[in-house]
Amino acid sequence: MKQSLGLLEVSGLALAISCADVMAKAASITLVGLEKTNGSGWTVIKIIGDVASVQAAISTGANLAELRNGLVAHRVISRPGEGILSHSVPVQPEPAPAPKPIPYLSQEQEEMATEIALPEAAQQAELISCNLCLDPACPRQKGEPRTLCLHSGKRGEA
Repeated sequence: MKQSLGLLEVSGLALAISCADVMAKAASITLVGLEKTNGSGWTVIKIIGDVASVQAAISTGANLAELRNGLVAHRVISRPGEGILSHSVPVQPEPAPAPKPIPYLSQEQEEMATEIALPEAAQQAELISCNLCLDPACPRQKGEPRTLCLHSGKRGEA
């Protein structure tokens, strides 16, 4: 199937976005981009697709732009020359290679960091399972019924 290029020039970015939305809903097209032109706040909408779809989309977008008094120009180029679509369609750049991690610590520093003991409060916080009594011996886990807590009947006693 031959590709076709459609151009719709309207006055204003908001109208351009509205027209692009209507055109995409009206026909099976690919939106190549919105390009702001020099002067007067005009914007060009570029679309590609098969000839019938592009013609239908451009006609729908031109009708909307004309209703909003913002139509500047519209054109459908059926089966454009070889070089036209290659300049209109942006080429996807190749993904950059993943950066290699930079080691911040030497081998000795990493070994020393793993040997450093956590403070006693942090070690104890890891062992506590009950958020009511904070007793490491309590079998109750956070979210379970309060009646499973070792100290459930001893509330209020000092």
